[in-house]
Amino acid sequence: MPLRPPPGTSRLPAALAGLALLAAGLLWNTAPNADAAATATTTAAATATTATVSVNAAQSLATVPATAIGTNGSVYDSKLTDAAVPGLLRQAGVGLVRFPGGSSSDSYDWKTNTDLTNGPQAVDFDQYAAMLRQSGAQGMVTVNYGSGDTIGATKSPAETGAQLAADWVRYANITHDYHIKYWEIGNEIYGNGTYTADWETDKHCTGAAPADCGPAVYARNTKAYIAAMKAVDPTIEIGVVLTAPGNWPDGVTSAGSPQPWNQTVMTALAGQIGFADVHWYPQNPGSVSPPGPTDAGLLAASAQIPTMVGTLRSQLGQYAGDSSVPIMVTETNSVSSNPGKQTVGLVNALFLPQDYLGWLANGVSSVDWWQIHNGIVTTGDNGSALYGSAAYGDYGMLADGSCGTVNGAQVCEPAPDTPFPAYNAMTLLGRFAHPGDTLVAAGSSRPLLKSYAGRSADGSLRVLLVNDDPTDSYQVGLDYAGFTPAPGTPVVTTMAGPSAALTTASTGTAASQTVAPYSAVLITLQPGAAATPPTTPGTPVAAAVTSGSVQLSWAPSTSSTGLAGYDVVRVAGGTETVVASPTAANATVTGLQPDTAYTFAVYAKGAAGDRSARSGTVTVTTAPAGGGTCKVGYSVTDWGSGFTATLVLTNTGSTPVNGWTLSFAWPGNQRLSTGWNAAWTQSGSTVTAGSLAYNATLAPGAATTLGLNASYSGANQPPSGFTLNGTPCG
Repeated sequence: MPLRPPPGTSRLPAALAGLALLAAGLLWNTAPNADAAATATTTAAATATTATVSVNAAQSLATVPATAIGTNGSVYDSKLTDAAVPGLLRQAGVGLVRFPGGSSSDSYDWKTNTDLTNGPQAVDFDQYAAMLRQSGAQGMVTVNYGSGDTIGATKSPAETGAQLAADWVRYANITHDYHIKYWEIGNEIYGNGTYTADWETDKHCTGAAPADCGPAVYARNTKAYIAAMKAVDPTIEIGVVLTAPGNWPDGVTSAGSPQPWNQTVMTALAGQIGFADVHWYPQNPGSVSPPGPTDAGLLAASAQIPTMVGTLRSQLGQYAGDSSVPIMVTETNSVSSNPGKQTVGLVNALFLPQDYLGWLANGVSSVDWWQIHNGIVTTGDNGSALYGSAAYGDYGMLADGSCGTVNGAQVCEPAPDTPFPAYNAMTLLGRFAHPGDTLVAAGSSRPLLKSYAGRSADGSLRVLLVNDDPTDSYQVGLDYAGFTPAPGTPVVTTMAGPSAALTTASTGTAASQTVAPYSAVLITLQPGAAATPPTTPGTPVAAAVTSGSVQLSWAPSTSSTGLAGYDVVRVAGGTETVVASPTAANATVTGLQPDTAYTFAVYAKGAAGDRSARSGTVTVTTAPAGGGTCKVGYSVTDWGSGFTATLVLTNTGSTPVNGWTLSFAWPGNQRLSTGWNAAWTQSGSTVTAGSLAYNATLAPGAATTLGLNASYSGANQPPSGFTLNGTPCG
């Protein structure tokens, strides 16, 4: 994220947005466009449409981390130290704030609070730390990779960038005891010219399209940063810059990057990555990718998230040796640059919880909005095809009171710290997802009505319904498995209207709610009867450990209200990801990477929707890779009656594969519905994926990613093995 110049600017330089990316053909992944006219405005006389939402409180997806709801704060934000900010962050449930702010990180001298280009900054590190303490949020610091060596050379005595970063860790956690746990090395370093586009400060580069500062150089220098910083405080977690799969420059190569960024960085830093740091902006402005943002396109974008997470985990397993490395999305918002009125409108507020919950339900540790305050931009997409009447955009979730010019007339934001709709949406999200809650399965019969559910330790259940339809309201019938709601009228918080205002009232029933066009409702339900949680299951015992799977068994639990089954979770630091949900006290966990350590634990689930305490943990190291000349990573996002599977096929042999057919058999009743990046067929239980023209050749060490959607009932066990052109994969 480049430093924001005076008002009227945007996230990426105009030269980059308008020329470099278009010329290179390397655009951020853009959500599908839709009929803009259908998304222009809500209709007063909205029609009523029936819908059904099914919640399975016994089917766990992920545990909400304390860092789940995050945002960004910047050194150049003069309003960051406003007295109102800590309380507003606390009210919205913000658990993490990243600093010093995007691309300014790679030109920032923390010791003097100055920027190489822009001089003295508005907020120093101690002021940021004070804001953290007052808000109760954890901190994340992005140290200067791009010009760290340059700034370090000006110190007396001279230092490297790694030493300068280590000094920051010492100042924060040893000298001042600020308890900053999360640190990352640089911002969007792939934007340093390696792939032509050049917006990120990186003094390691010497040419216009350099071959001397690509991902291998970043990884080599990052090793020195990690060593120096960990020597000061070995308890910190250090993140490295990666690209979100399917988003530029994922898969791109150049003279400075003969292998893609992720593959190069993960391979070089295997075993040293504290967390994977990715950014996601699903749309481009009209100046980069006409016709630019659409409301329907933005609201459909979260469907991309499961595939991105599955592919990233497969890459981490394949190249870094550990698919359980925590993932943190440290920047996200609706558009990659030049924000328009959509960013300050209701549609962005509807997008925000879908964005966060899409990542969190797939086991991501944190999602960080860009950002707290940013400033007015009057040159973005502000046309009538987009919902709303604003003549400007702003990435901030709070106004900063800045002004700009539209057609020669001055236009100003509201007073500083006035919430934009995105802030109200984050507040709604914070009321829905509390640290320690369990996100559980929920499904809707209508594609524009999105549903989410979460279970709290006190037995209560919260259901969030988001209506992405601009014209139709929905009369929603809700049914529940694994949970019996208490009788009476539930408490419902509604987000609606141009300002995304929040109102709370007791309305409807647990079984029936009305959701207006372009609105969201949060229903809080109490359990019908007090339930005693199941007893804690025994610590799992591992057996039959292979290169890709392990069998676990444990002493069973008991429950006075009946036992619904178990959740087996993979534990990685403070993050838990459900990997199996058996009904008996045993499970086979598949899809693991060879020669990799994994930690597992078990929860028991009661029939009333309650959950036991977590069992003890067992750590298992899978066997080294066996024979065969191929390897397949298989990961699943499951919603109860269907799932998306992501497969990463790698040629582990020494010769190219020219044309391939991948085959496997499902052990259950899974049925293929759609697939991509291959020609898919199913006969009985056997599924076949044939290569396409653009991915038919796999060089030694090369990989290709495939995907499919399928339906099932009962158990959804993964395939036990794969063959490539008739030969078993190792």
